[in-house]
Amino acid sequence: MTHILFVCEACGFSAEQELYEGQPGGTHLLHQLMPLYENWARKSELEIQTVGCLCACDRPCAIALGATSKITYLFGDLPPLESAEALLKLGELYLDSEDGYILPAKLPMVLRNRRYARIPPVPSV
Repeated sequence: MTHILFVCEACGFSAEQELYEGQPGGTHLLHQLMPLYENWARKSELEIQTVGCLCACDRPCAIALGATSKITYLFGDLPPLESAEALLKLGELYLDSEDGYILPAKLPMVLRNRRYARIPPVPSV
């Protein structure tokens, strides 16, 4: 089963600030995330892909997490410089869940109030 963490590289740094040090928030998030991901024990189970836009522009910085036959999550309003470790913890919880459902209380603190959408899995045909 393919598990993917999508990171919007065009996301603003925050709703009030497009760029920080000349780069959008999505770029900063990737710069924080990738070194941790490269040394993460479960790297082979979760792919990270960048996307040009997740259409969550009113709630930047945004990511999506999805897999075949699992719930897809959309998170927004992430603090780009403080979310990388929490996203890998989210990835672990997601990988360990049969259907993708993660109890809100199990989410890392930085993510708890930032879940934007929980989308049901597409039914198998």
